[in-house]
Amino acid sequence: MAEILIVGKGGFGDVLPLLAIGRELRRRGHQVAVAGEAHHAQACALADLPLHPLALAPQAAARRGVAWTASGRALRDTLSPASLRAEVDALLPLAARADLLLGNQLAYAGSLVRRALRKPWVFCAASPLAIPSRHDAPLWPYLHGLQQLAGRVGLPQRWFIAPARGATRGLMLAHALPRRALGLGSPGHPRFEAMYSERLNLLATSQWLAPPQPDWPRATRVTGFAWFAPQFLGDARQAQALAEFAQQGSPPVVFAPGGSLRGHPQEFLARAVAVCRHLGRRGIVVAAPRFHDALPTGADIAVTSYLPYEQLFPLAAAVVHSGGIGSIGWAMRAAVPQLLVPAEWDQFDNARRAQRAGVAHTLTARQADARAMAHALGEVLDDAALHRRAAQAACAMQTEDGAMAACSAIEALLAGT
Repeated sequence: MAEILIVGKGGFGDVLPLLAIGRELRRRGHQVAVAGEAHHAQACALADLPLHPLALAPQAAARRGVAWTASGRALRDTLSPASLRAEVDALLPLAARADLLLGNQLAYAGSLVRRALRKPWVFCAASPLAIPSRHDAPLWPYLHGLQQLAGRVGLPQRWFIAPARGATRGLMLAHALPRRALGLGSPGHPRFEAMYSERLNLLATSQWLAPPQPDWPRATRVTGFAWFAPQFLGDARQAQALAEFAQQGSPPVVFAPGGSLRGHPQEFLARAVAVCRHLGRRGIVVAAPRFHDALPTGADIAVTSYLPYEQLFPLAAAVVHSGGIGSIGWAMRAAVPQLLVPAEWDQFDNARRAQRAGVAHTLTARQADARAMAHALGEVLDDAALHRRAAQAACAMQTEDGAMAACSAIEALLAGT
């Protein structure tokens, strides 16, 4: 049996698929540990995987008081040269005794350490944007608006790959300092080629959203969703109260903001309540407890903190969310049509893919005032073809087990080492 170190950073959507894979590897008899951020301690405990926290460098920790969005702060701290170096120093002794490293798209320090120690490396991403293709050109953060305008006049989306790579390379300049300190050359773009494995790259999403492409790195496999429900969110009493609310009338619409909206959801949630009342629909609004008092409630609106989506989404007539890849997957599994309101990072491309798969409609955050959201949600609720496609997707999702597929591929790699 092998000793495997998972290097995982980011939000739930980035890390939970890795933990699903780690839990299955452990079930198969391997020794598995996680090097990651301290706020994933509960998730690691649920997966029965030991966590080695990767602390921020002192300079980055001191900047936590600056007013950044959650995603912007995470990216800034991840790309800080001091933080990268601190992570490398923490990972070196952990990785030295591992037989294989498994890392996601934010595990920049892991990609450096595996090269420094010449360890087998498996790259695993949940977001298809991590492995872009010219044959299925993605929507990029900050460029998506221009891309959509270009698409209307027939310009190829692949033209935007070069400027996106150039801008990303600029963001990754800090990566060069710890790389040079380790005496390593550059194997390519630090966000893409330098992260990929020569032997196994895993995309833990569904082929419904990300069909394989001919220009992907060699040994890339789409595993299907690696399901991991964070059961430590909420409690049984809260889940029971929502189930009872859902049964007291027509199925409600669930509004579940993701990404940085979780930290500043007030405007989105106020629109959600207005939309429900404009349409005469019942709603469940999901927010952290500190925002509950600011939201109007009543017989038609229930307010709840976050619960595992496998419990929450099956209650819904439709789900309105930000387009996180994990949220899309859970809604597909629950056969629930979706209205996606992307606002940042990979959400725009995820929404494009879900709409192409026929399981969602999309409304950009700039368009999403209460009137536009109400109109778009009404179309989702009335779209019979969308409901049929959601039901077909649910059947397919029930057969997907990305953790099993990923672990079988990892064990095949280990057997050939």
